[in-house]
Amino acid sequence: MAETIGAYVKNVRDTATSFWEGMSVTLSYMFRKPITTQYAGRDDFRRMPVPVHYTIPARYRGFLEVDMDICTACLACERACPISVINIDTVKGDGKTKPKLAMERFDIDIGKCMYCGLCVEPCPTGAIQHTREFEGATMNFNNLTLRFVPDPLTPWPAYKVPKGSDSFPRRELGEITRKLIKSWDAPPPPFPSEEEAKADHGKPKAAGTLDPAAMGRQLAAKALQVKDDKPKLQKVLEEAMAGTDCGDCGYPDCFGYSNAIAQGKETSTEKCAPGGADSKAMLETILVSLKTGAVPGPAAEAPAAAPAASPVVPEAPKGPPLAQTLSKDALYKVVLDAMAGTDCGDCEYPDCDSYTKGIVYEGQTDLNRCAPGGEDTRVKLYEIMLGVKPPPK
Repeated sequence: MAETIGAYVKNVRDTATSFWEGMSVTLSYMFRKPITTQYAGRDDFRRMPVPVHYTIPARYRGFLEVDMDICTACLACERACPISVINIDTVKGDGKTKPKLAMERFDIDIGKCMYCGLCVEPCPTGAIQHTREFEGATMNFNNLTLRFVPDPLTPWPAYKVPKGSDSFPRRELGEITRKLIKSWDAPPPPFPSEEEAKADHGKPKAAGTLDPAAMGRQLAAKALQVKDDKPKLQKVLEEAMAGTDCGDCGYPDCFGYSNAIAQGKETSTEKCAPGGADSKAMLETILVSLKTGAVPGPAAEAPAAAPAASPVVPEAPKGPPLAQTLSKDALYKVVLDAMAGTDCGDCEYPDCDSYTKGIVYEGQTDLNRCAPGGEDTRVKLYEIMLGVKPPPK
């Protein structure tokens, strides 16, 4: 009996000792400064004195941001991106009524970005930078595409770098991107086409109205421009896909599927399961346009029967090239006007002015170096200097 009572008392004592040992550890943390803080969202300042992104180190690689006010449209970032996250469309004007070089689109798909920073390094003005923004929770994948040109019908003029400048005014890092980030349950952005926007007298479409037919016609028009350039055609085809790289199409990623179509090795337009009927319709529009040589118009406006238009054959340059008829100084102005005007340095000269002087005064014969000007600048330079069309690349 005595042994039973002793064992009972011992168990009570051990239980009480164990309880107070555990409680002493718990109570000790009541008088310590907390190490962790309960996470506060982007707009929740109740738990933190400042927004959470301000507590992240300045060199953190978050969402990309482009300050369009100092973007030269040199396309260096687009060329540097290894997975085609950045897409830029440029348009040239006469330099009087319209800017000499402007951007109709500057999109960055942060849903595909791997935050490598390769696009930041070649930017001549520091226009593109990583921010400390990181919150990308969304119900609609298309909302992860940041569009830095607000209206494609109003091209954004390229920044002209002042001679001798080595620093450029930039808006506060993160200010632009924060305005573009949508709430997680926002509807997906629409895809307006130029002809539909004009037909609607400039009235904005209702938010969230996805229009794959209009998007398909836009992509088809681009495809016709680059149909002989397989890498560029692949990029256009990939834009019609969901961009998830899921592999459900039987290819490793969207690049593999779109490249197979561009090379003529794949003809099916139904393999992009995440894109569904929208991707199928856009791919079909592109392929039909490549086959017929014309972009189909809206179904409601399509004529019953239209005669086939004869292809327009560009007129060959007549007479001797301008290089043989103009003085050096006059030729210099003509050649400089043919350049893209971005002063990106990709031609291995400091700027467009130096490349022009190299061609006109120093005997530079390589007329293929202006990457931002593309085929348009290349054709002009060959016609000015040699009076012939450039050979195919």
